[in-house]
Amino acid sequence: MLRVFTLYSGSSANCTVIDIDGRVILVDAGGGVKKTQKALESVGLSLSAVEAVFVTHEHSDHVAGLSTICKHFRIPIISNEATLDALSRENGDIDTSLFCPMPSGACARRDCFEVTSFHSSHDSAECVGYRIKTAHGDVGVCTDAGEVTPEIRTSLCGCKTVVLESNHDKNMLFTGPYPYRLKQRISGPFGHLSNEQCAELLSTLVSRGAENVLLAHLSKDNNTPETALSTVGSFLSVHNIKVGSDVNIFVAPRSEISHIYTYN
Repeated sequence: MLRVFTLYSGSSANCTVIDIDGRVILVDAGGGVKKTQKALESVGLSLSAVEAVFVTHEHSDHVAGLSTICKHFRIPIISNEATLDALSRENGDIDTSLFCPMPSGACARRDCFEVTSFHSSHDSAECVGYRIKTAHGDVGVCTDAGEVTPEIRTSLCGCKTVVLESNHDKNMLFTGPYPYRLKQRISGPFGHLSNEQCAELLSTLVSRGAENVLLAHLSKDNNTPETALSTVGSFLSVHNIKVGSDVNIFVAPRSEISHIYTYN
């Protein structure tokens, strides 16, 4: 059985769970131990069952709980050297003996799954997304990207399940109260994907086999779940893709467990 879901997702904390026949990995750990453990227990899992945390990048909303969680449960921390170095510099309490360097583009192989990283366009040391190959179909996770690069598109094509950033509505961002420089950073090539950028990429991914999608990392101030779903759905409809029949799409909530995609 394969289960894919987020424990929480947004500008405050992010964590994606991939449960492969009881073999559990996390992508990022932006919430505290108690919050994360309680959420996992609500779906019959535990931090003690987590085999590894694959880190996308060092920003706090993705790693705030990483040090404590991994130290307490002795969970390996996997990412590229640049990200691990940044984690070490910015968090003196992190247990570097748990670090497992994995070059961007490399593949970590286990009994029943493989995890391959790919570069993402974001203003961190070396941000990546992940593609997880399983017997129940591939899972793609890309939650921070300023633009859809050819590498991102290629890496996610063929994934059955996709957790993809749909961070902001452009109109809400540019008419909102954020300083001009921050607006430029968010909308720039090393910032975050807009609803429109997410929708454009999804039109490709659905045509290449994507069946189930979680819209992730929504901005609290510059987006709403309804806006994200409407924008993505309208764009896909123009391209003759119907949400609910051709593809299932749910929004990953900010502080609770998302819809769980399950494959037997």
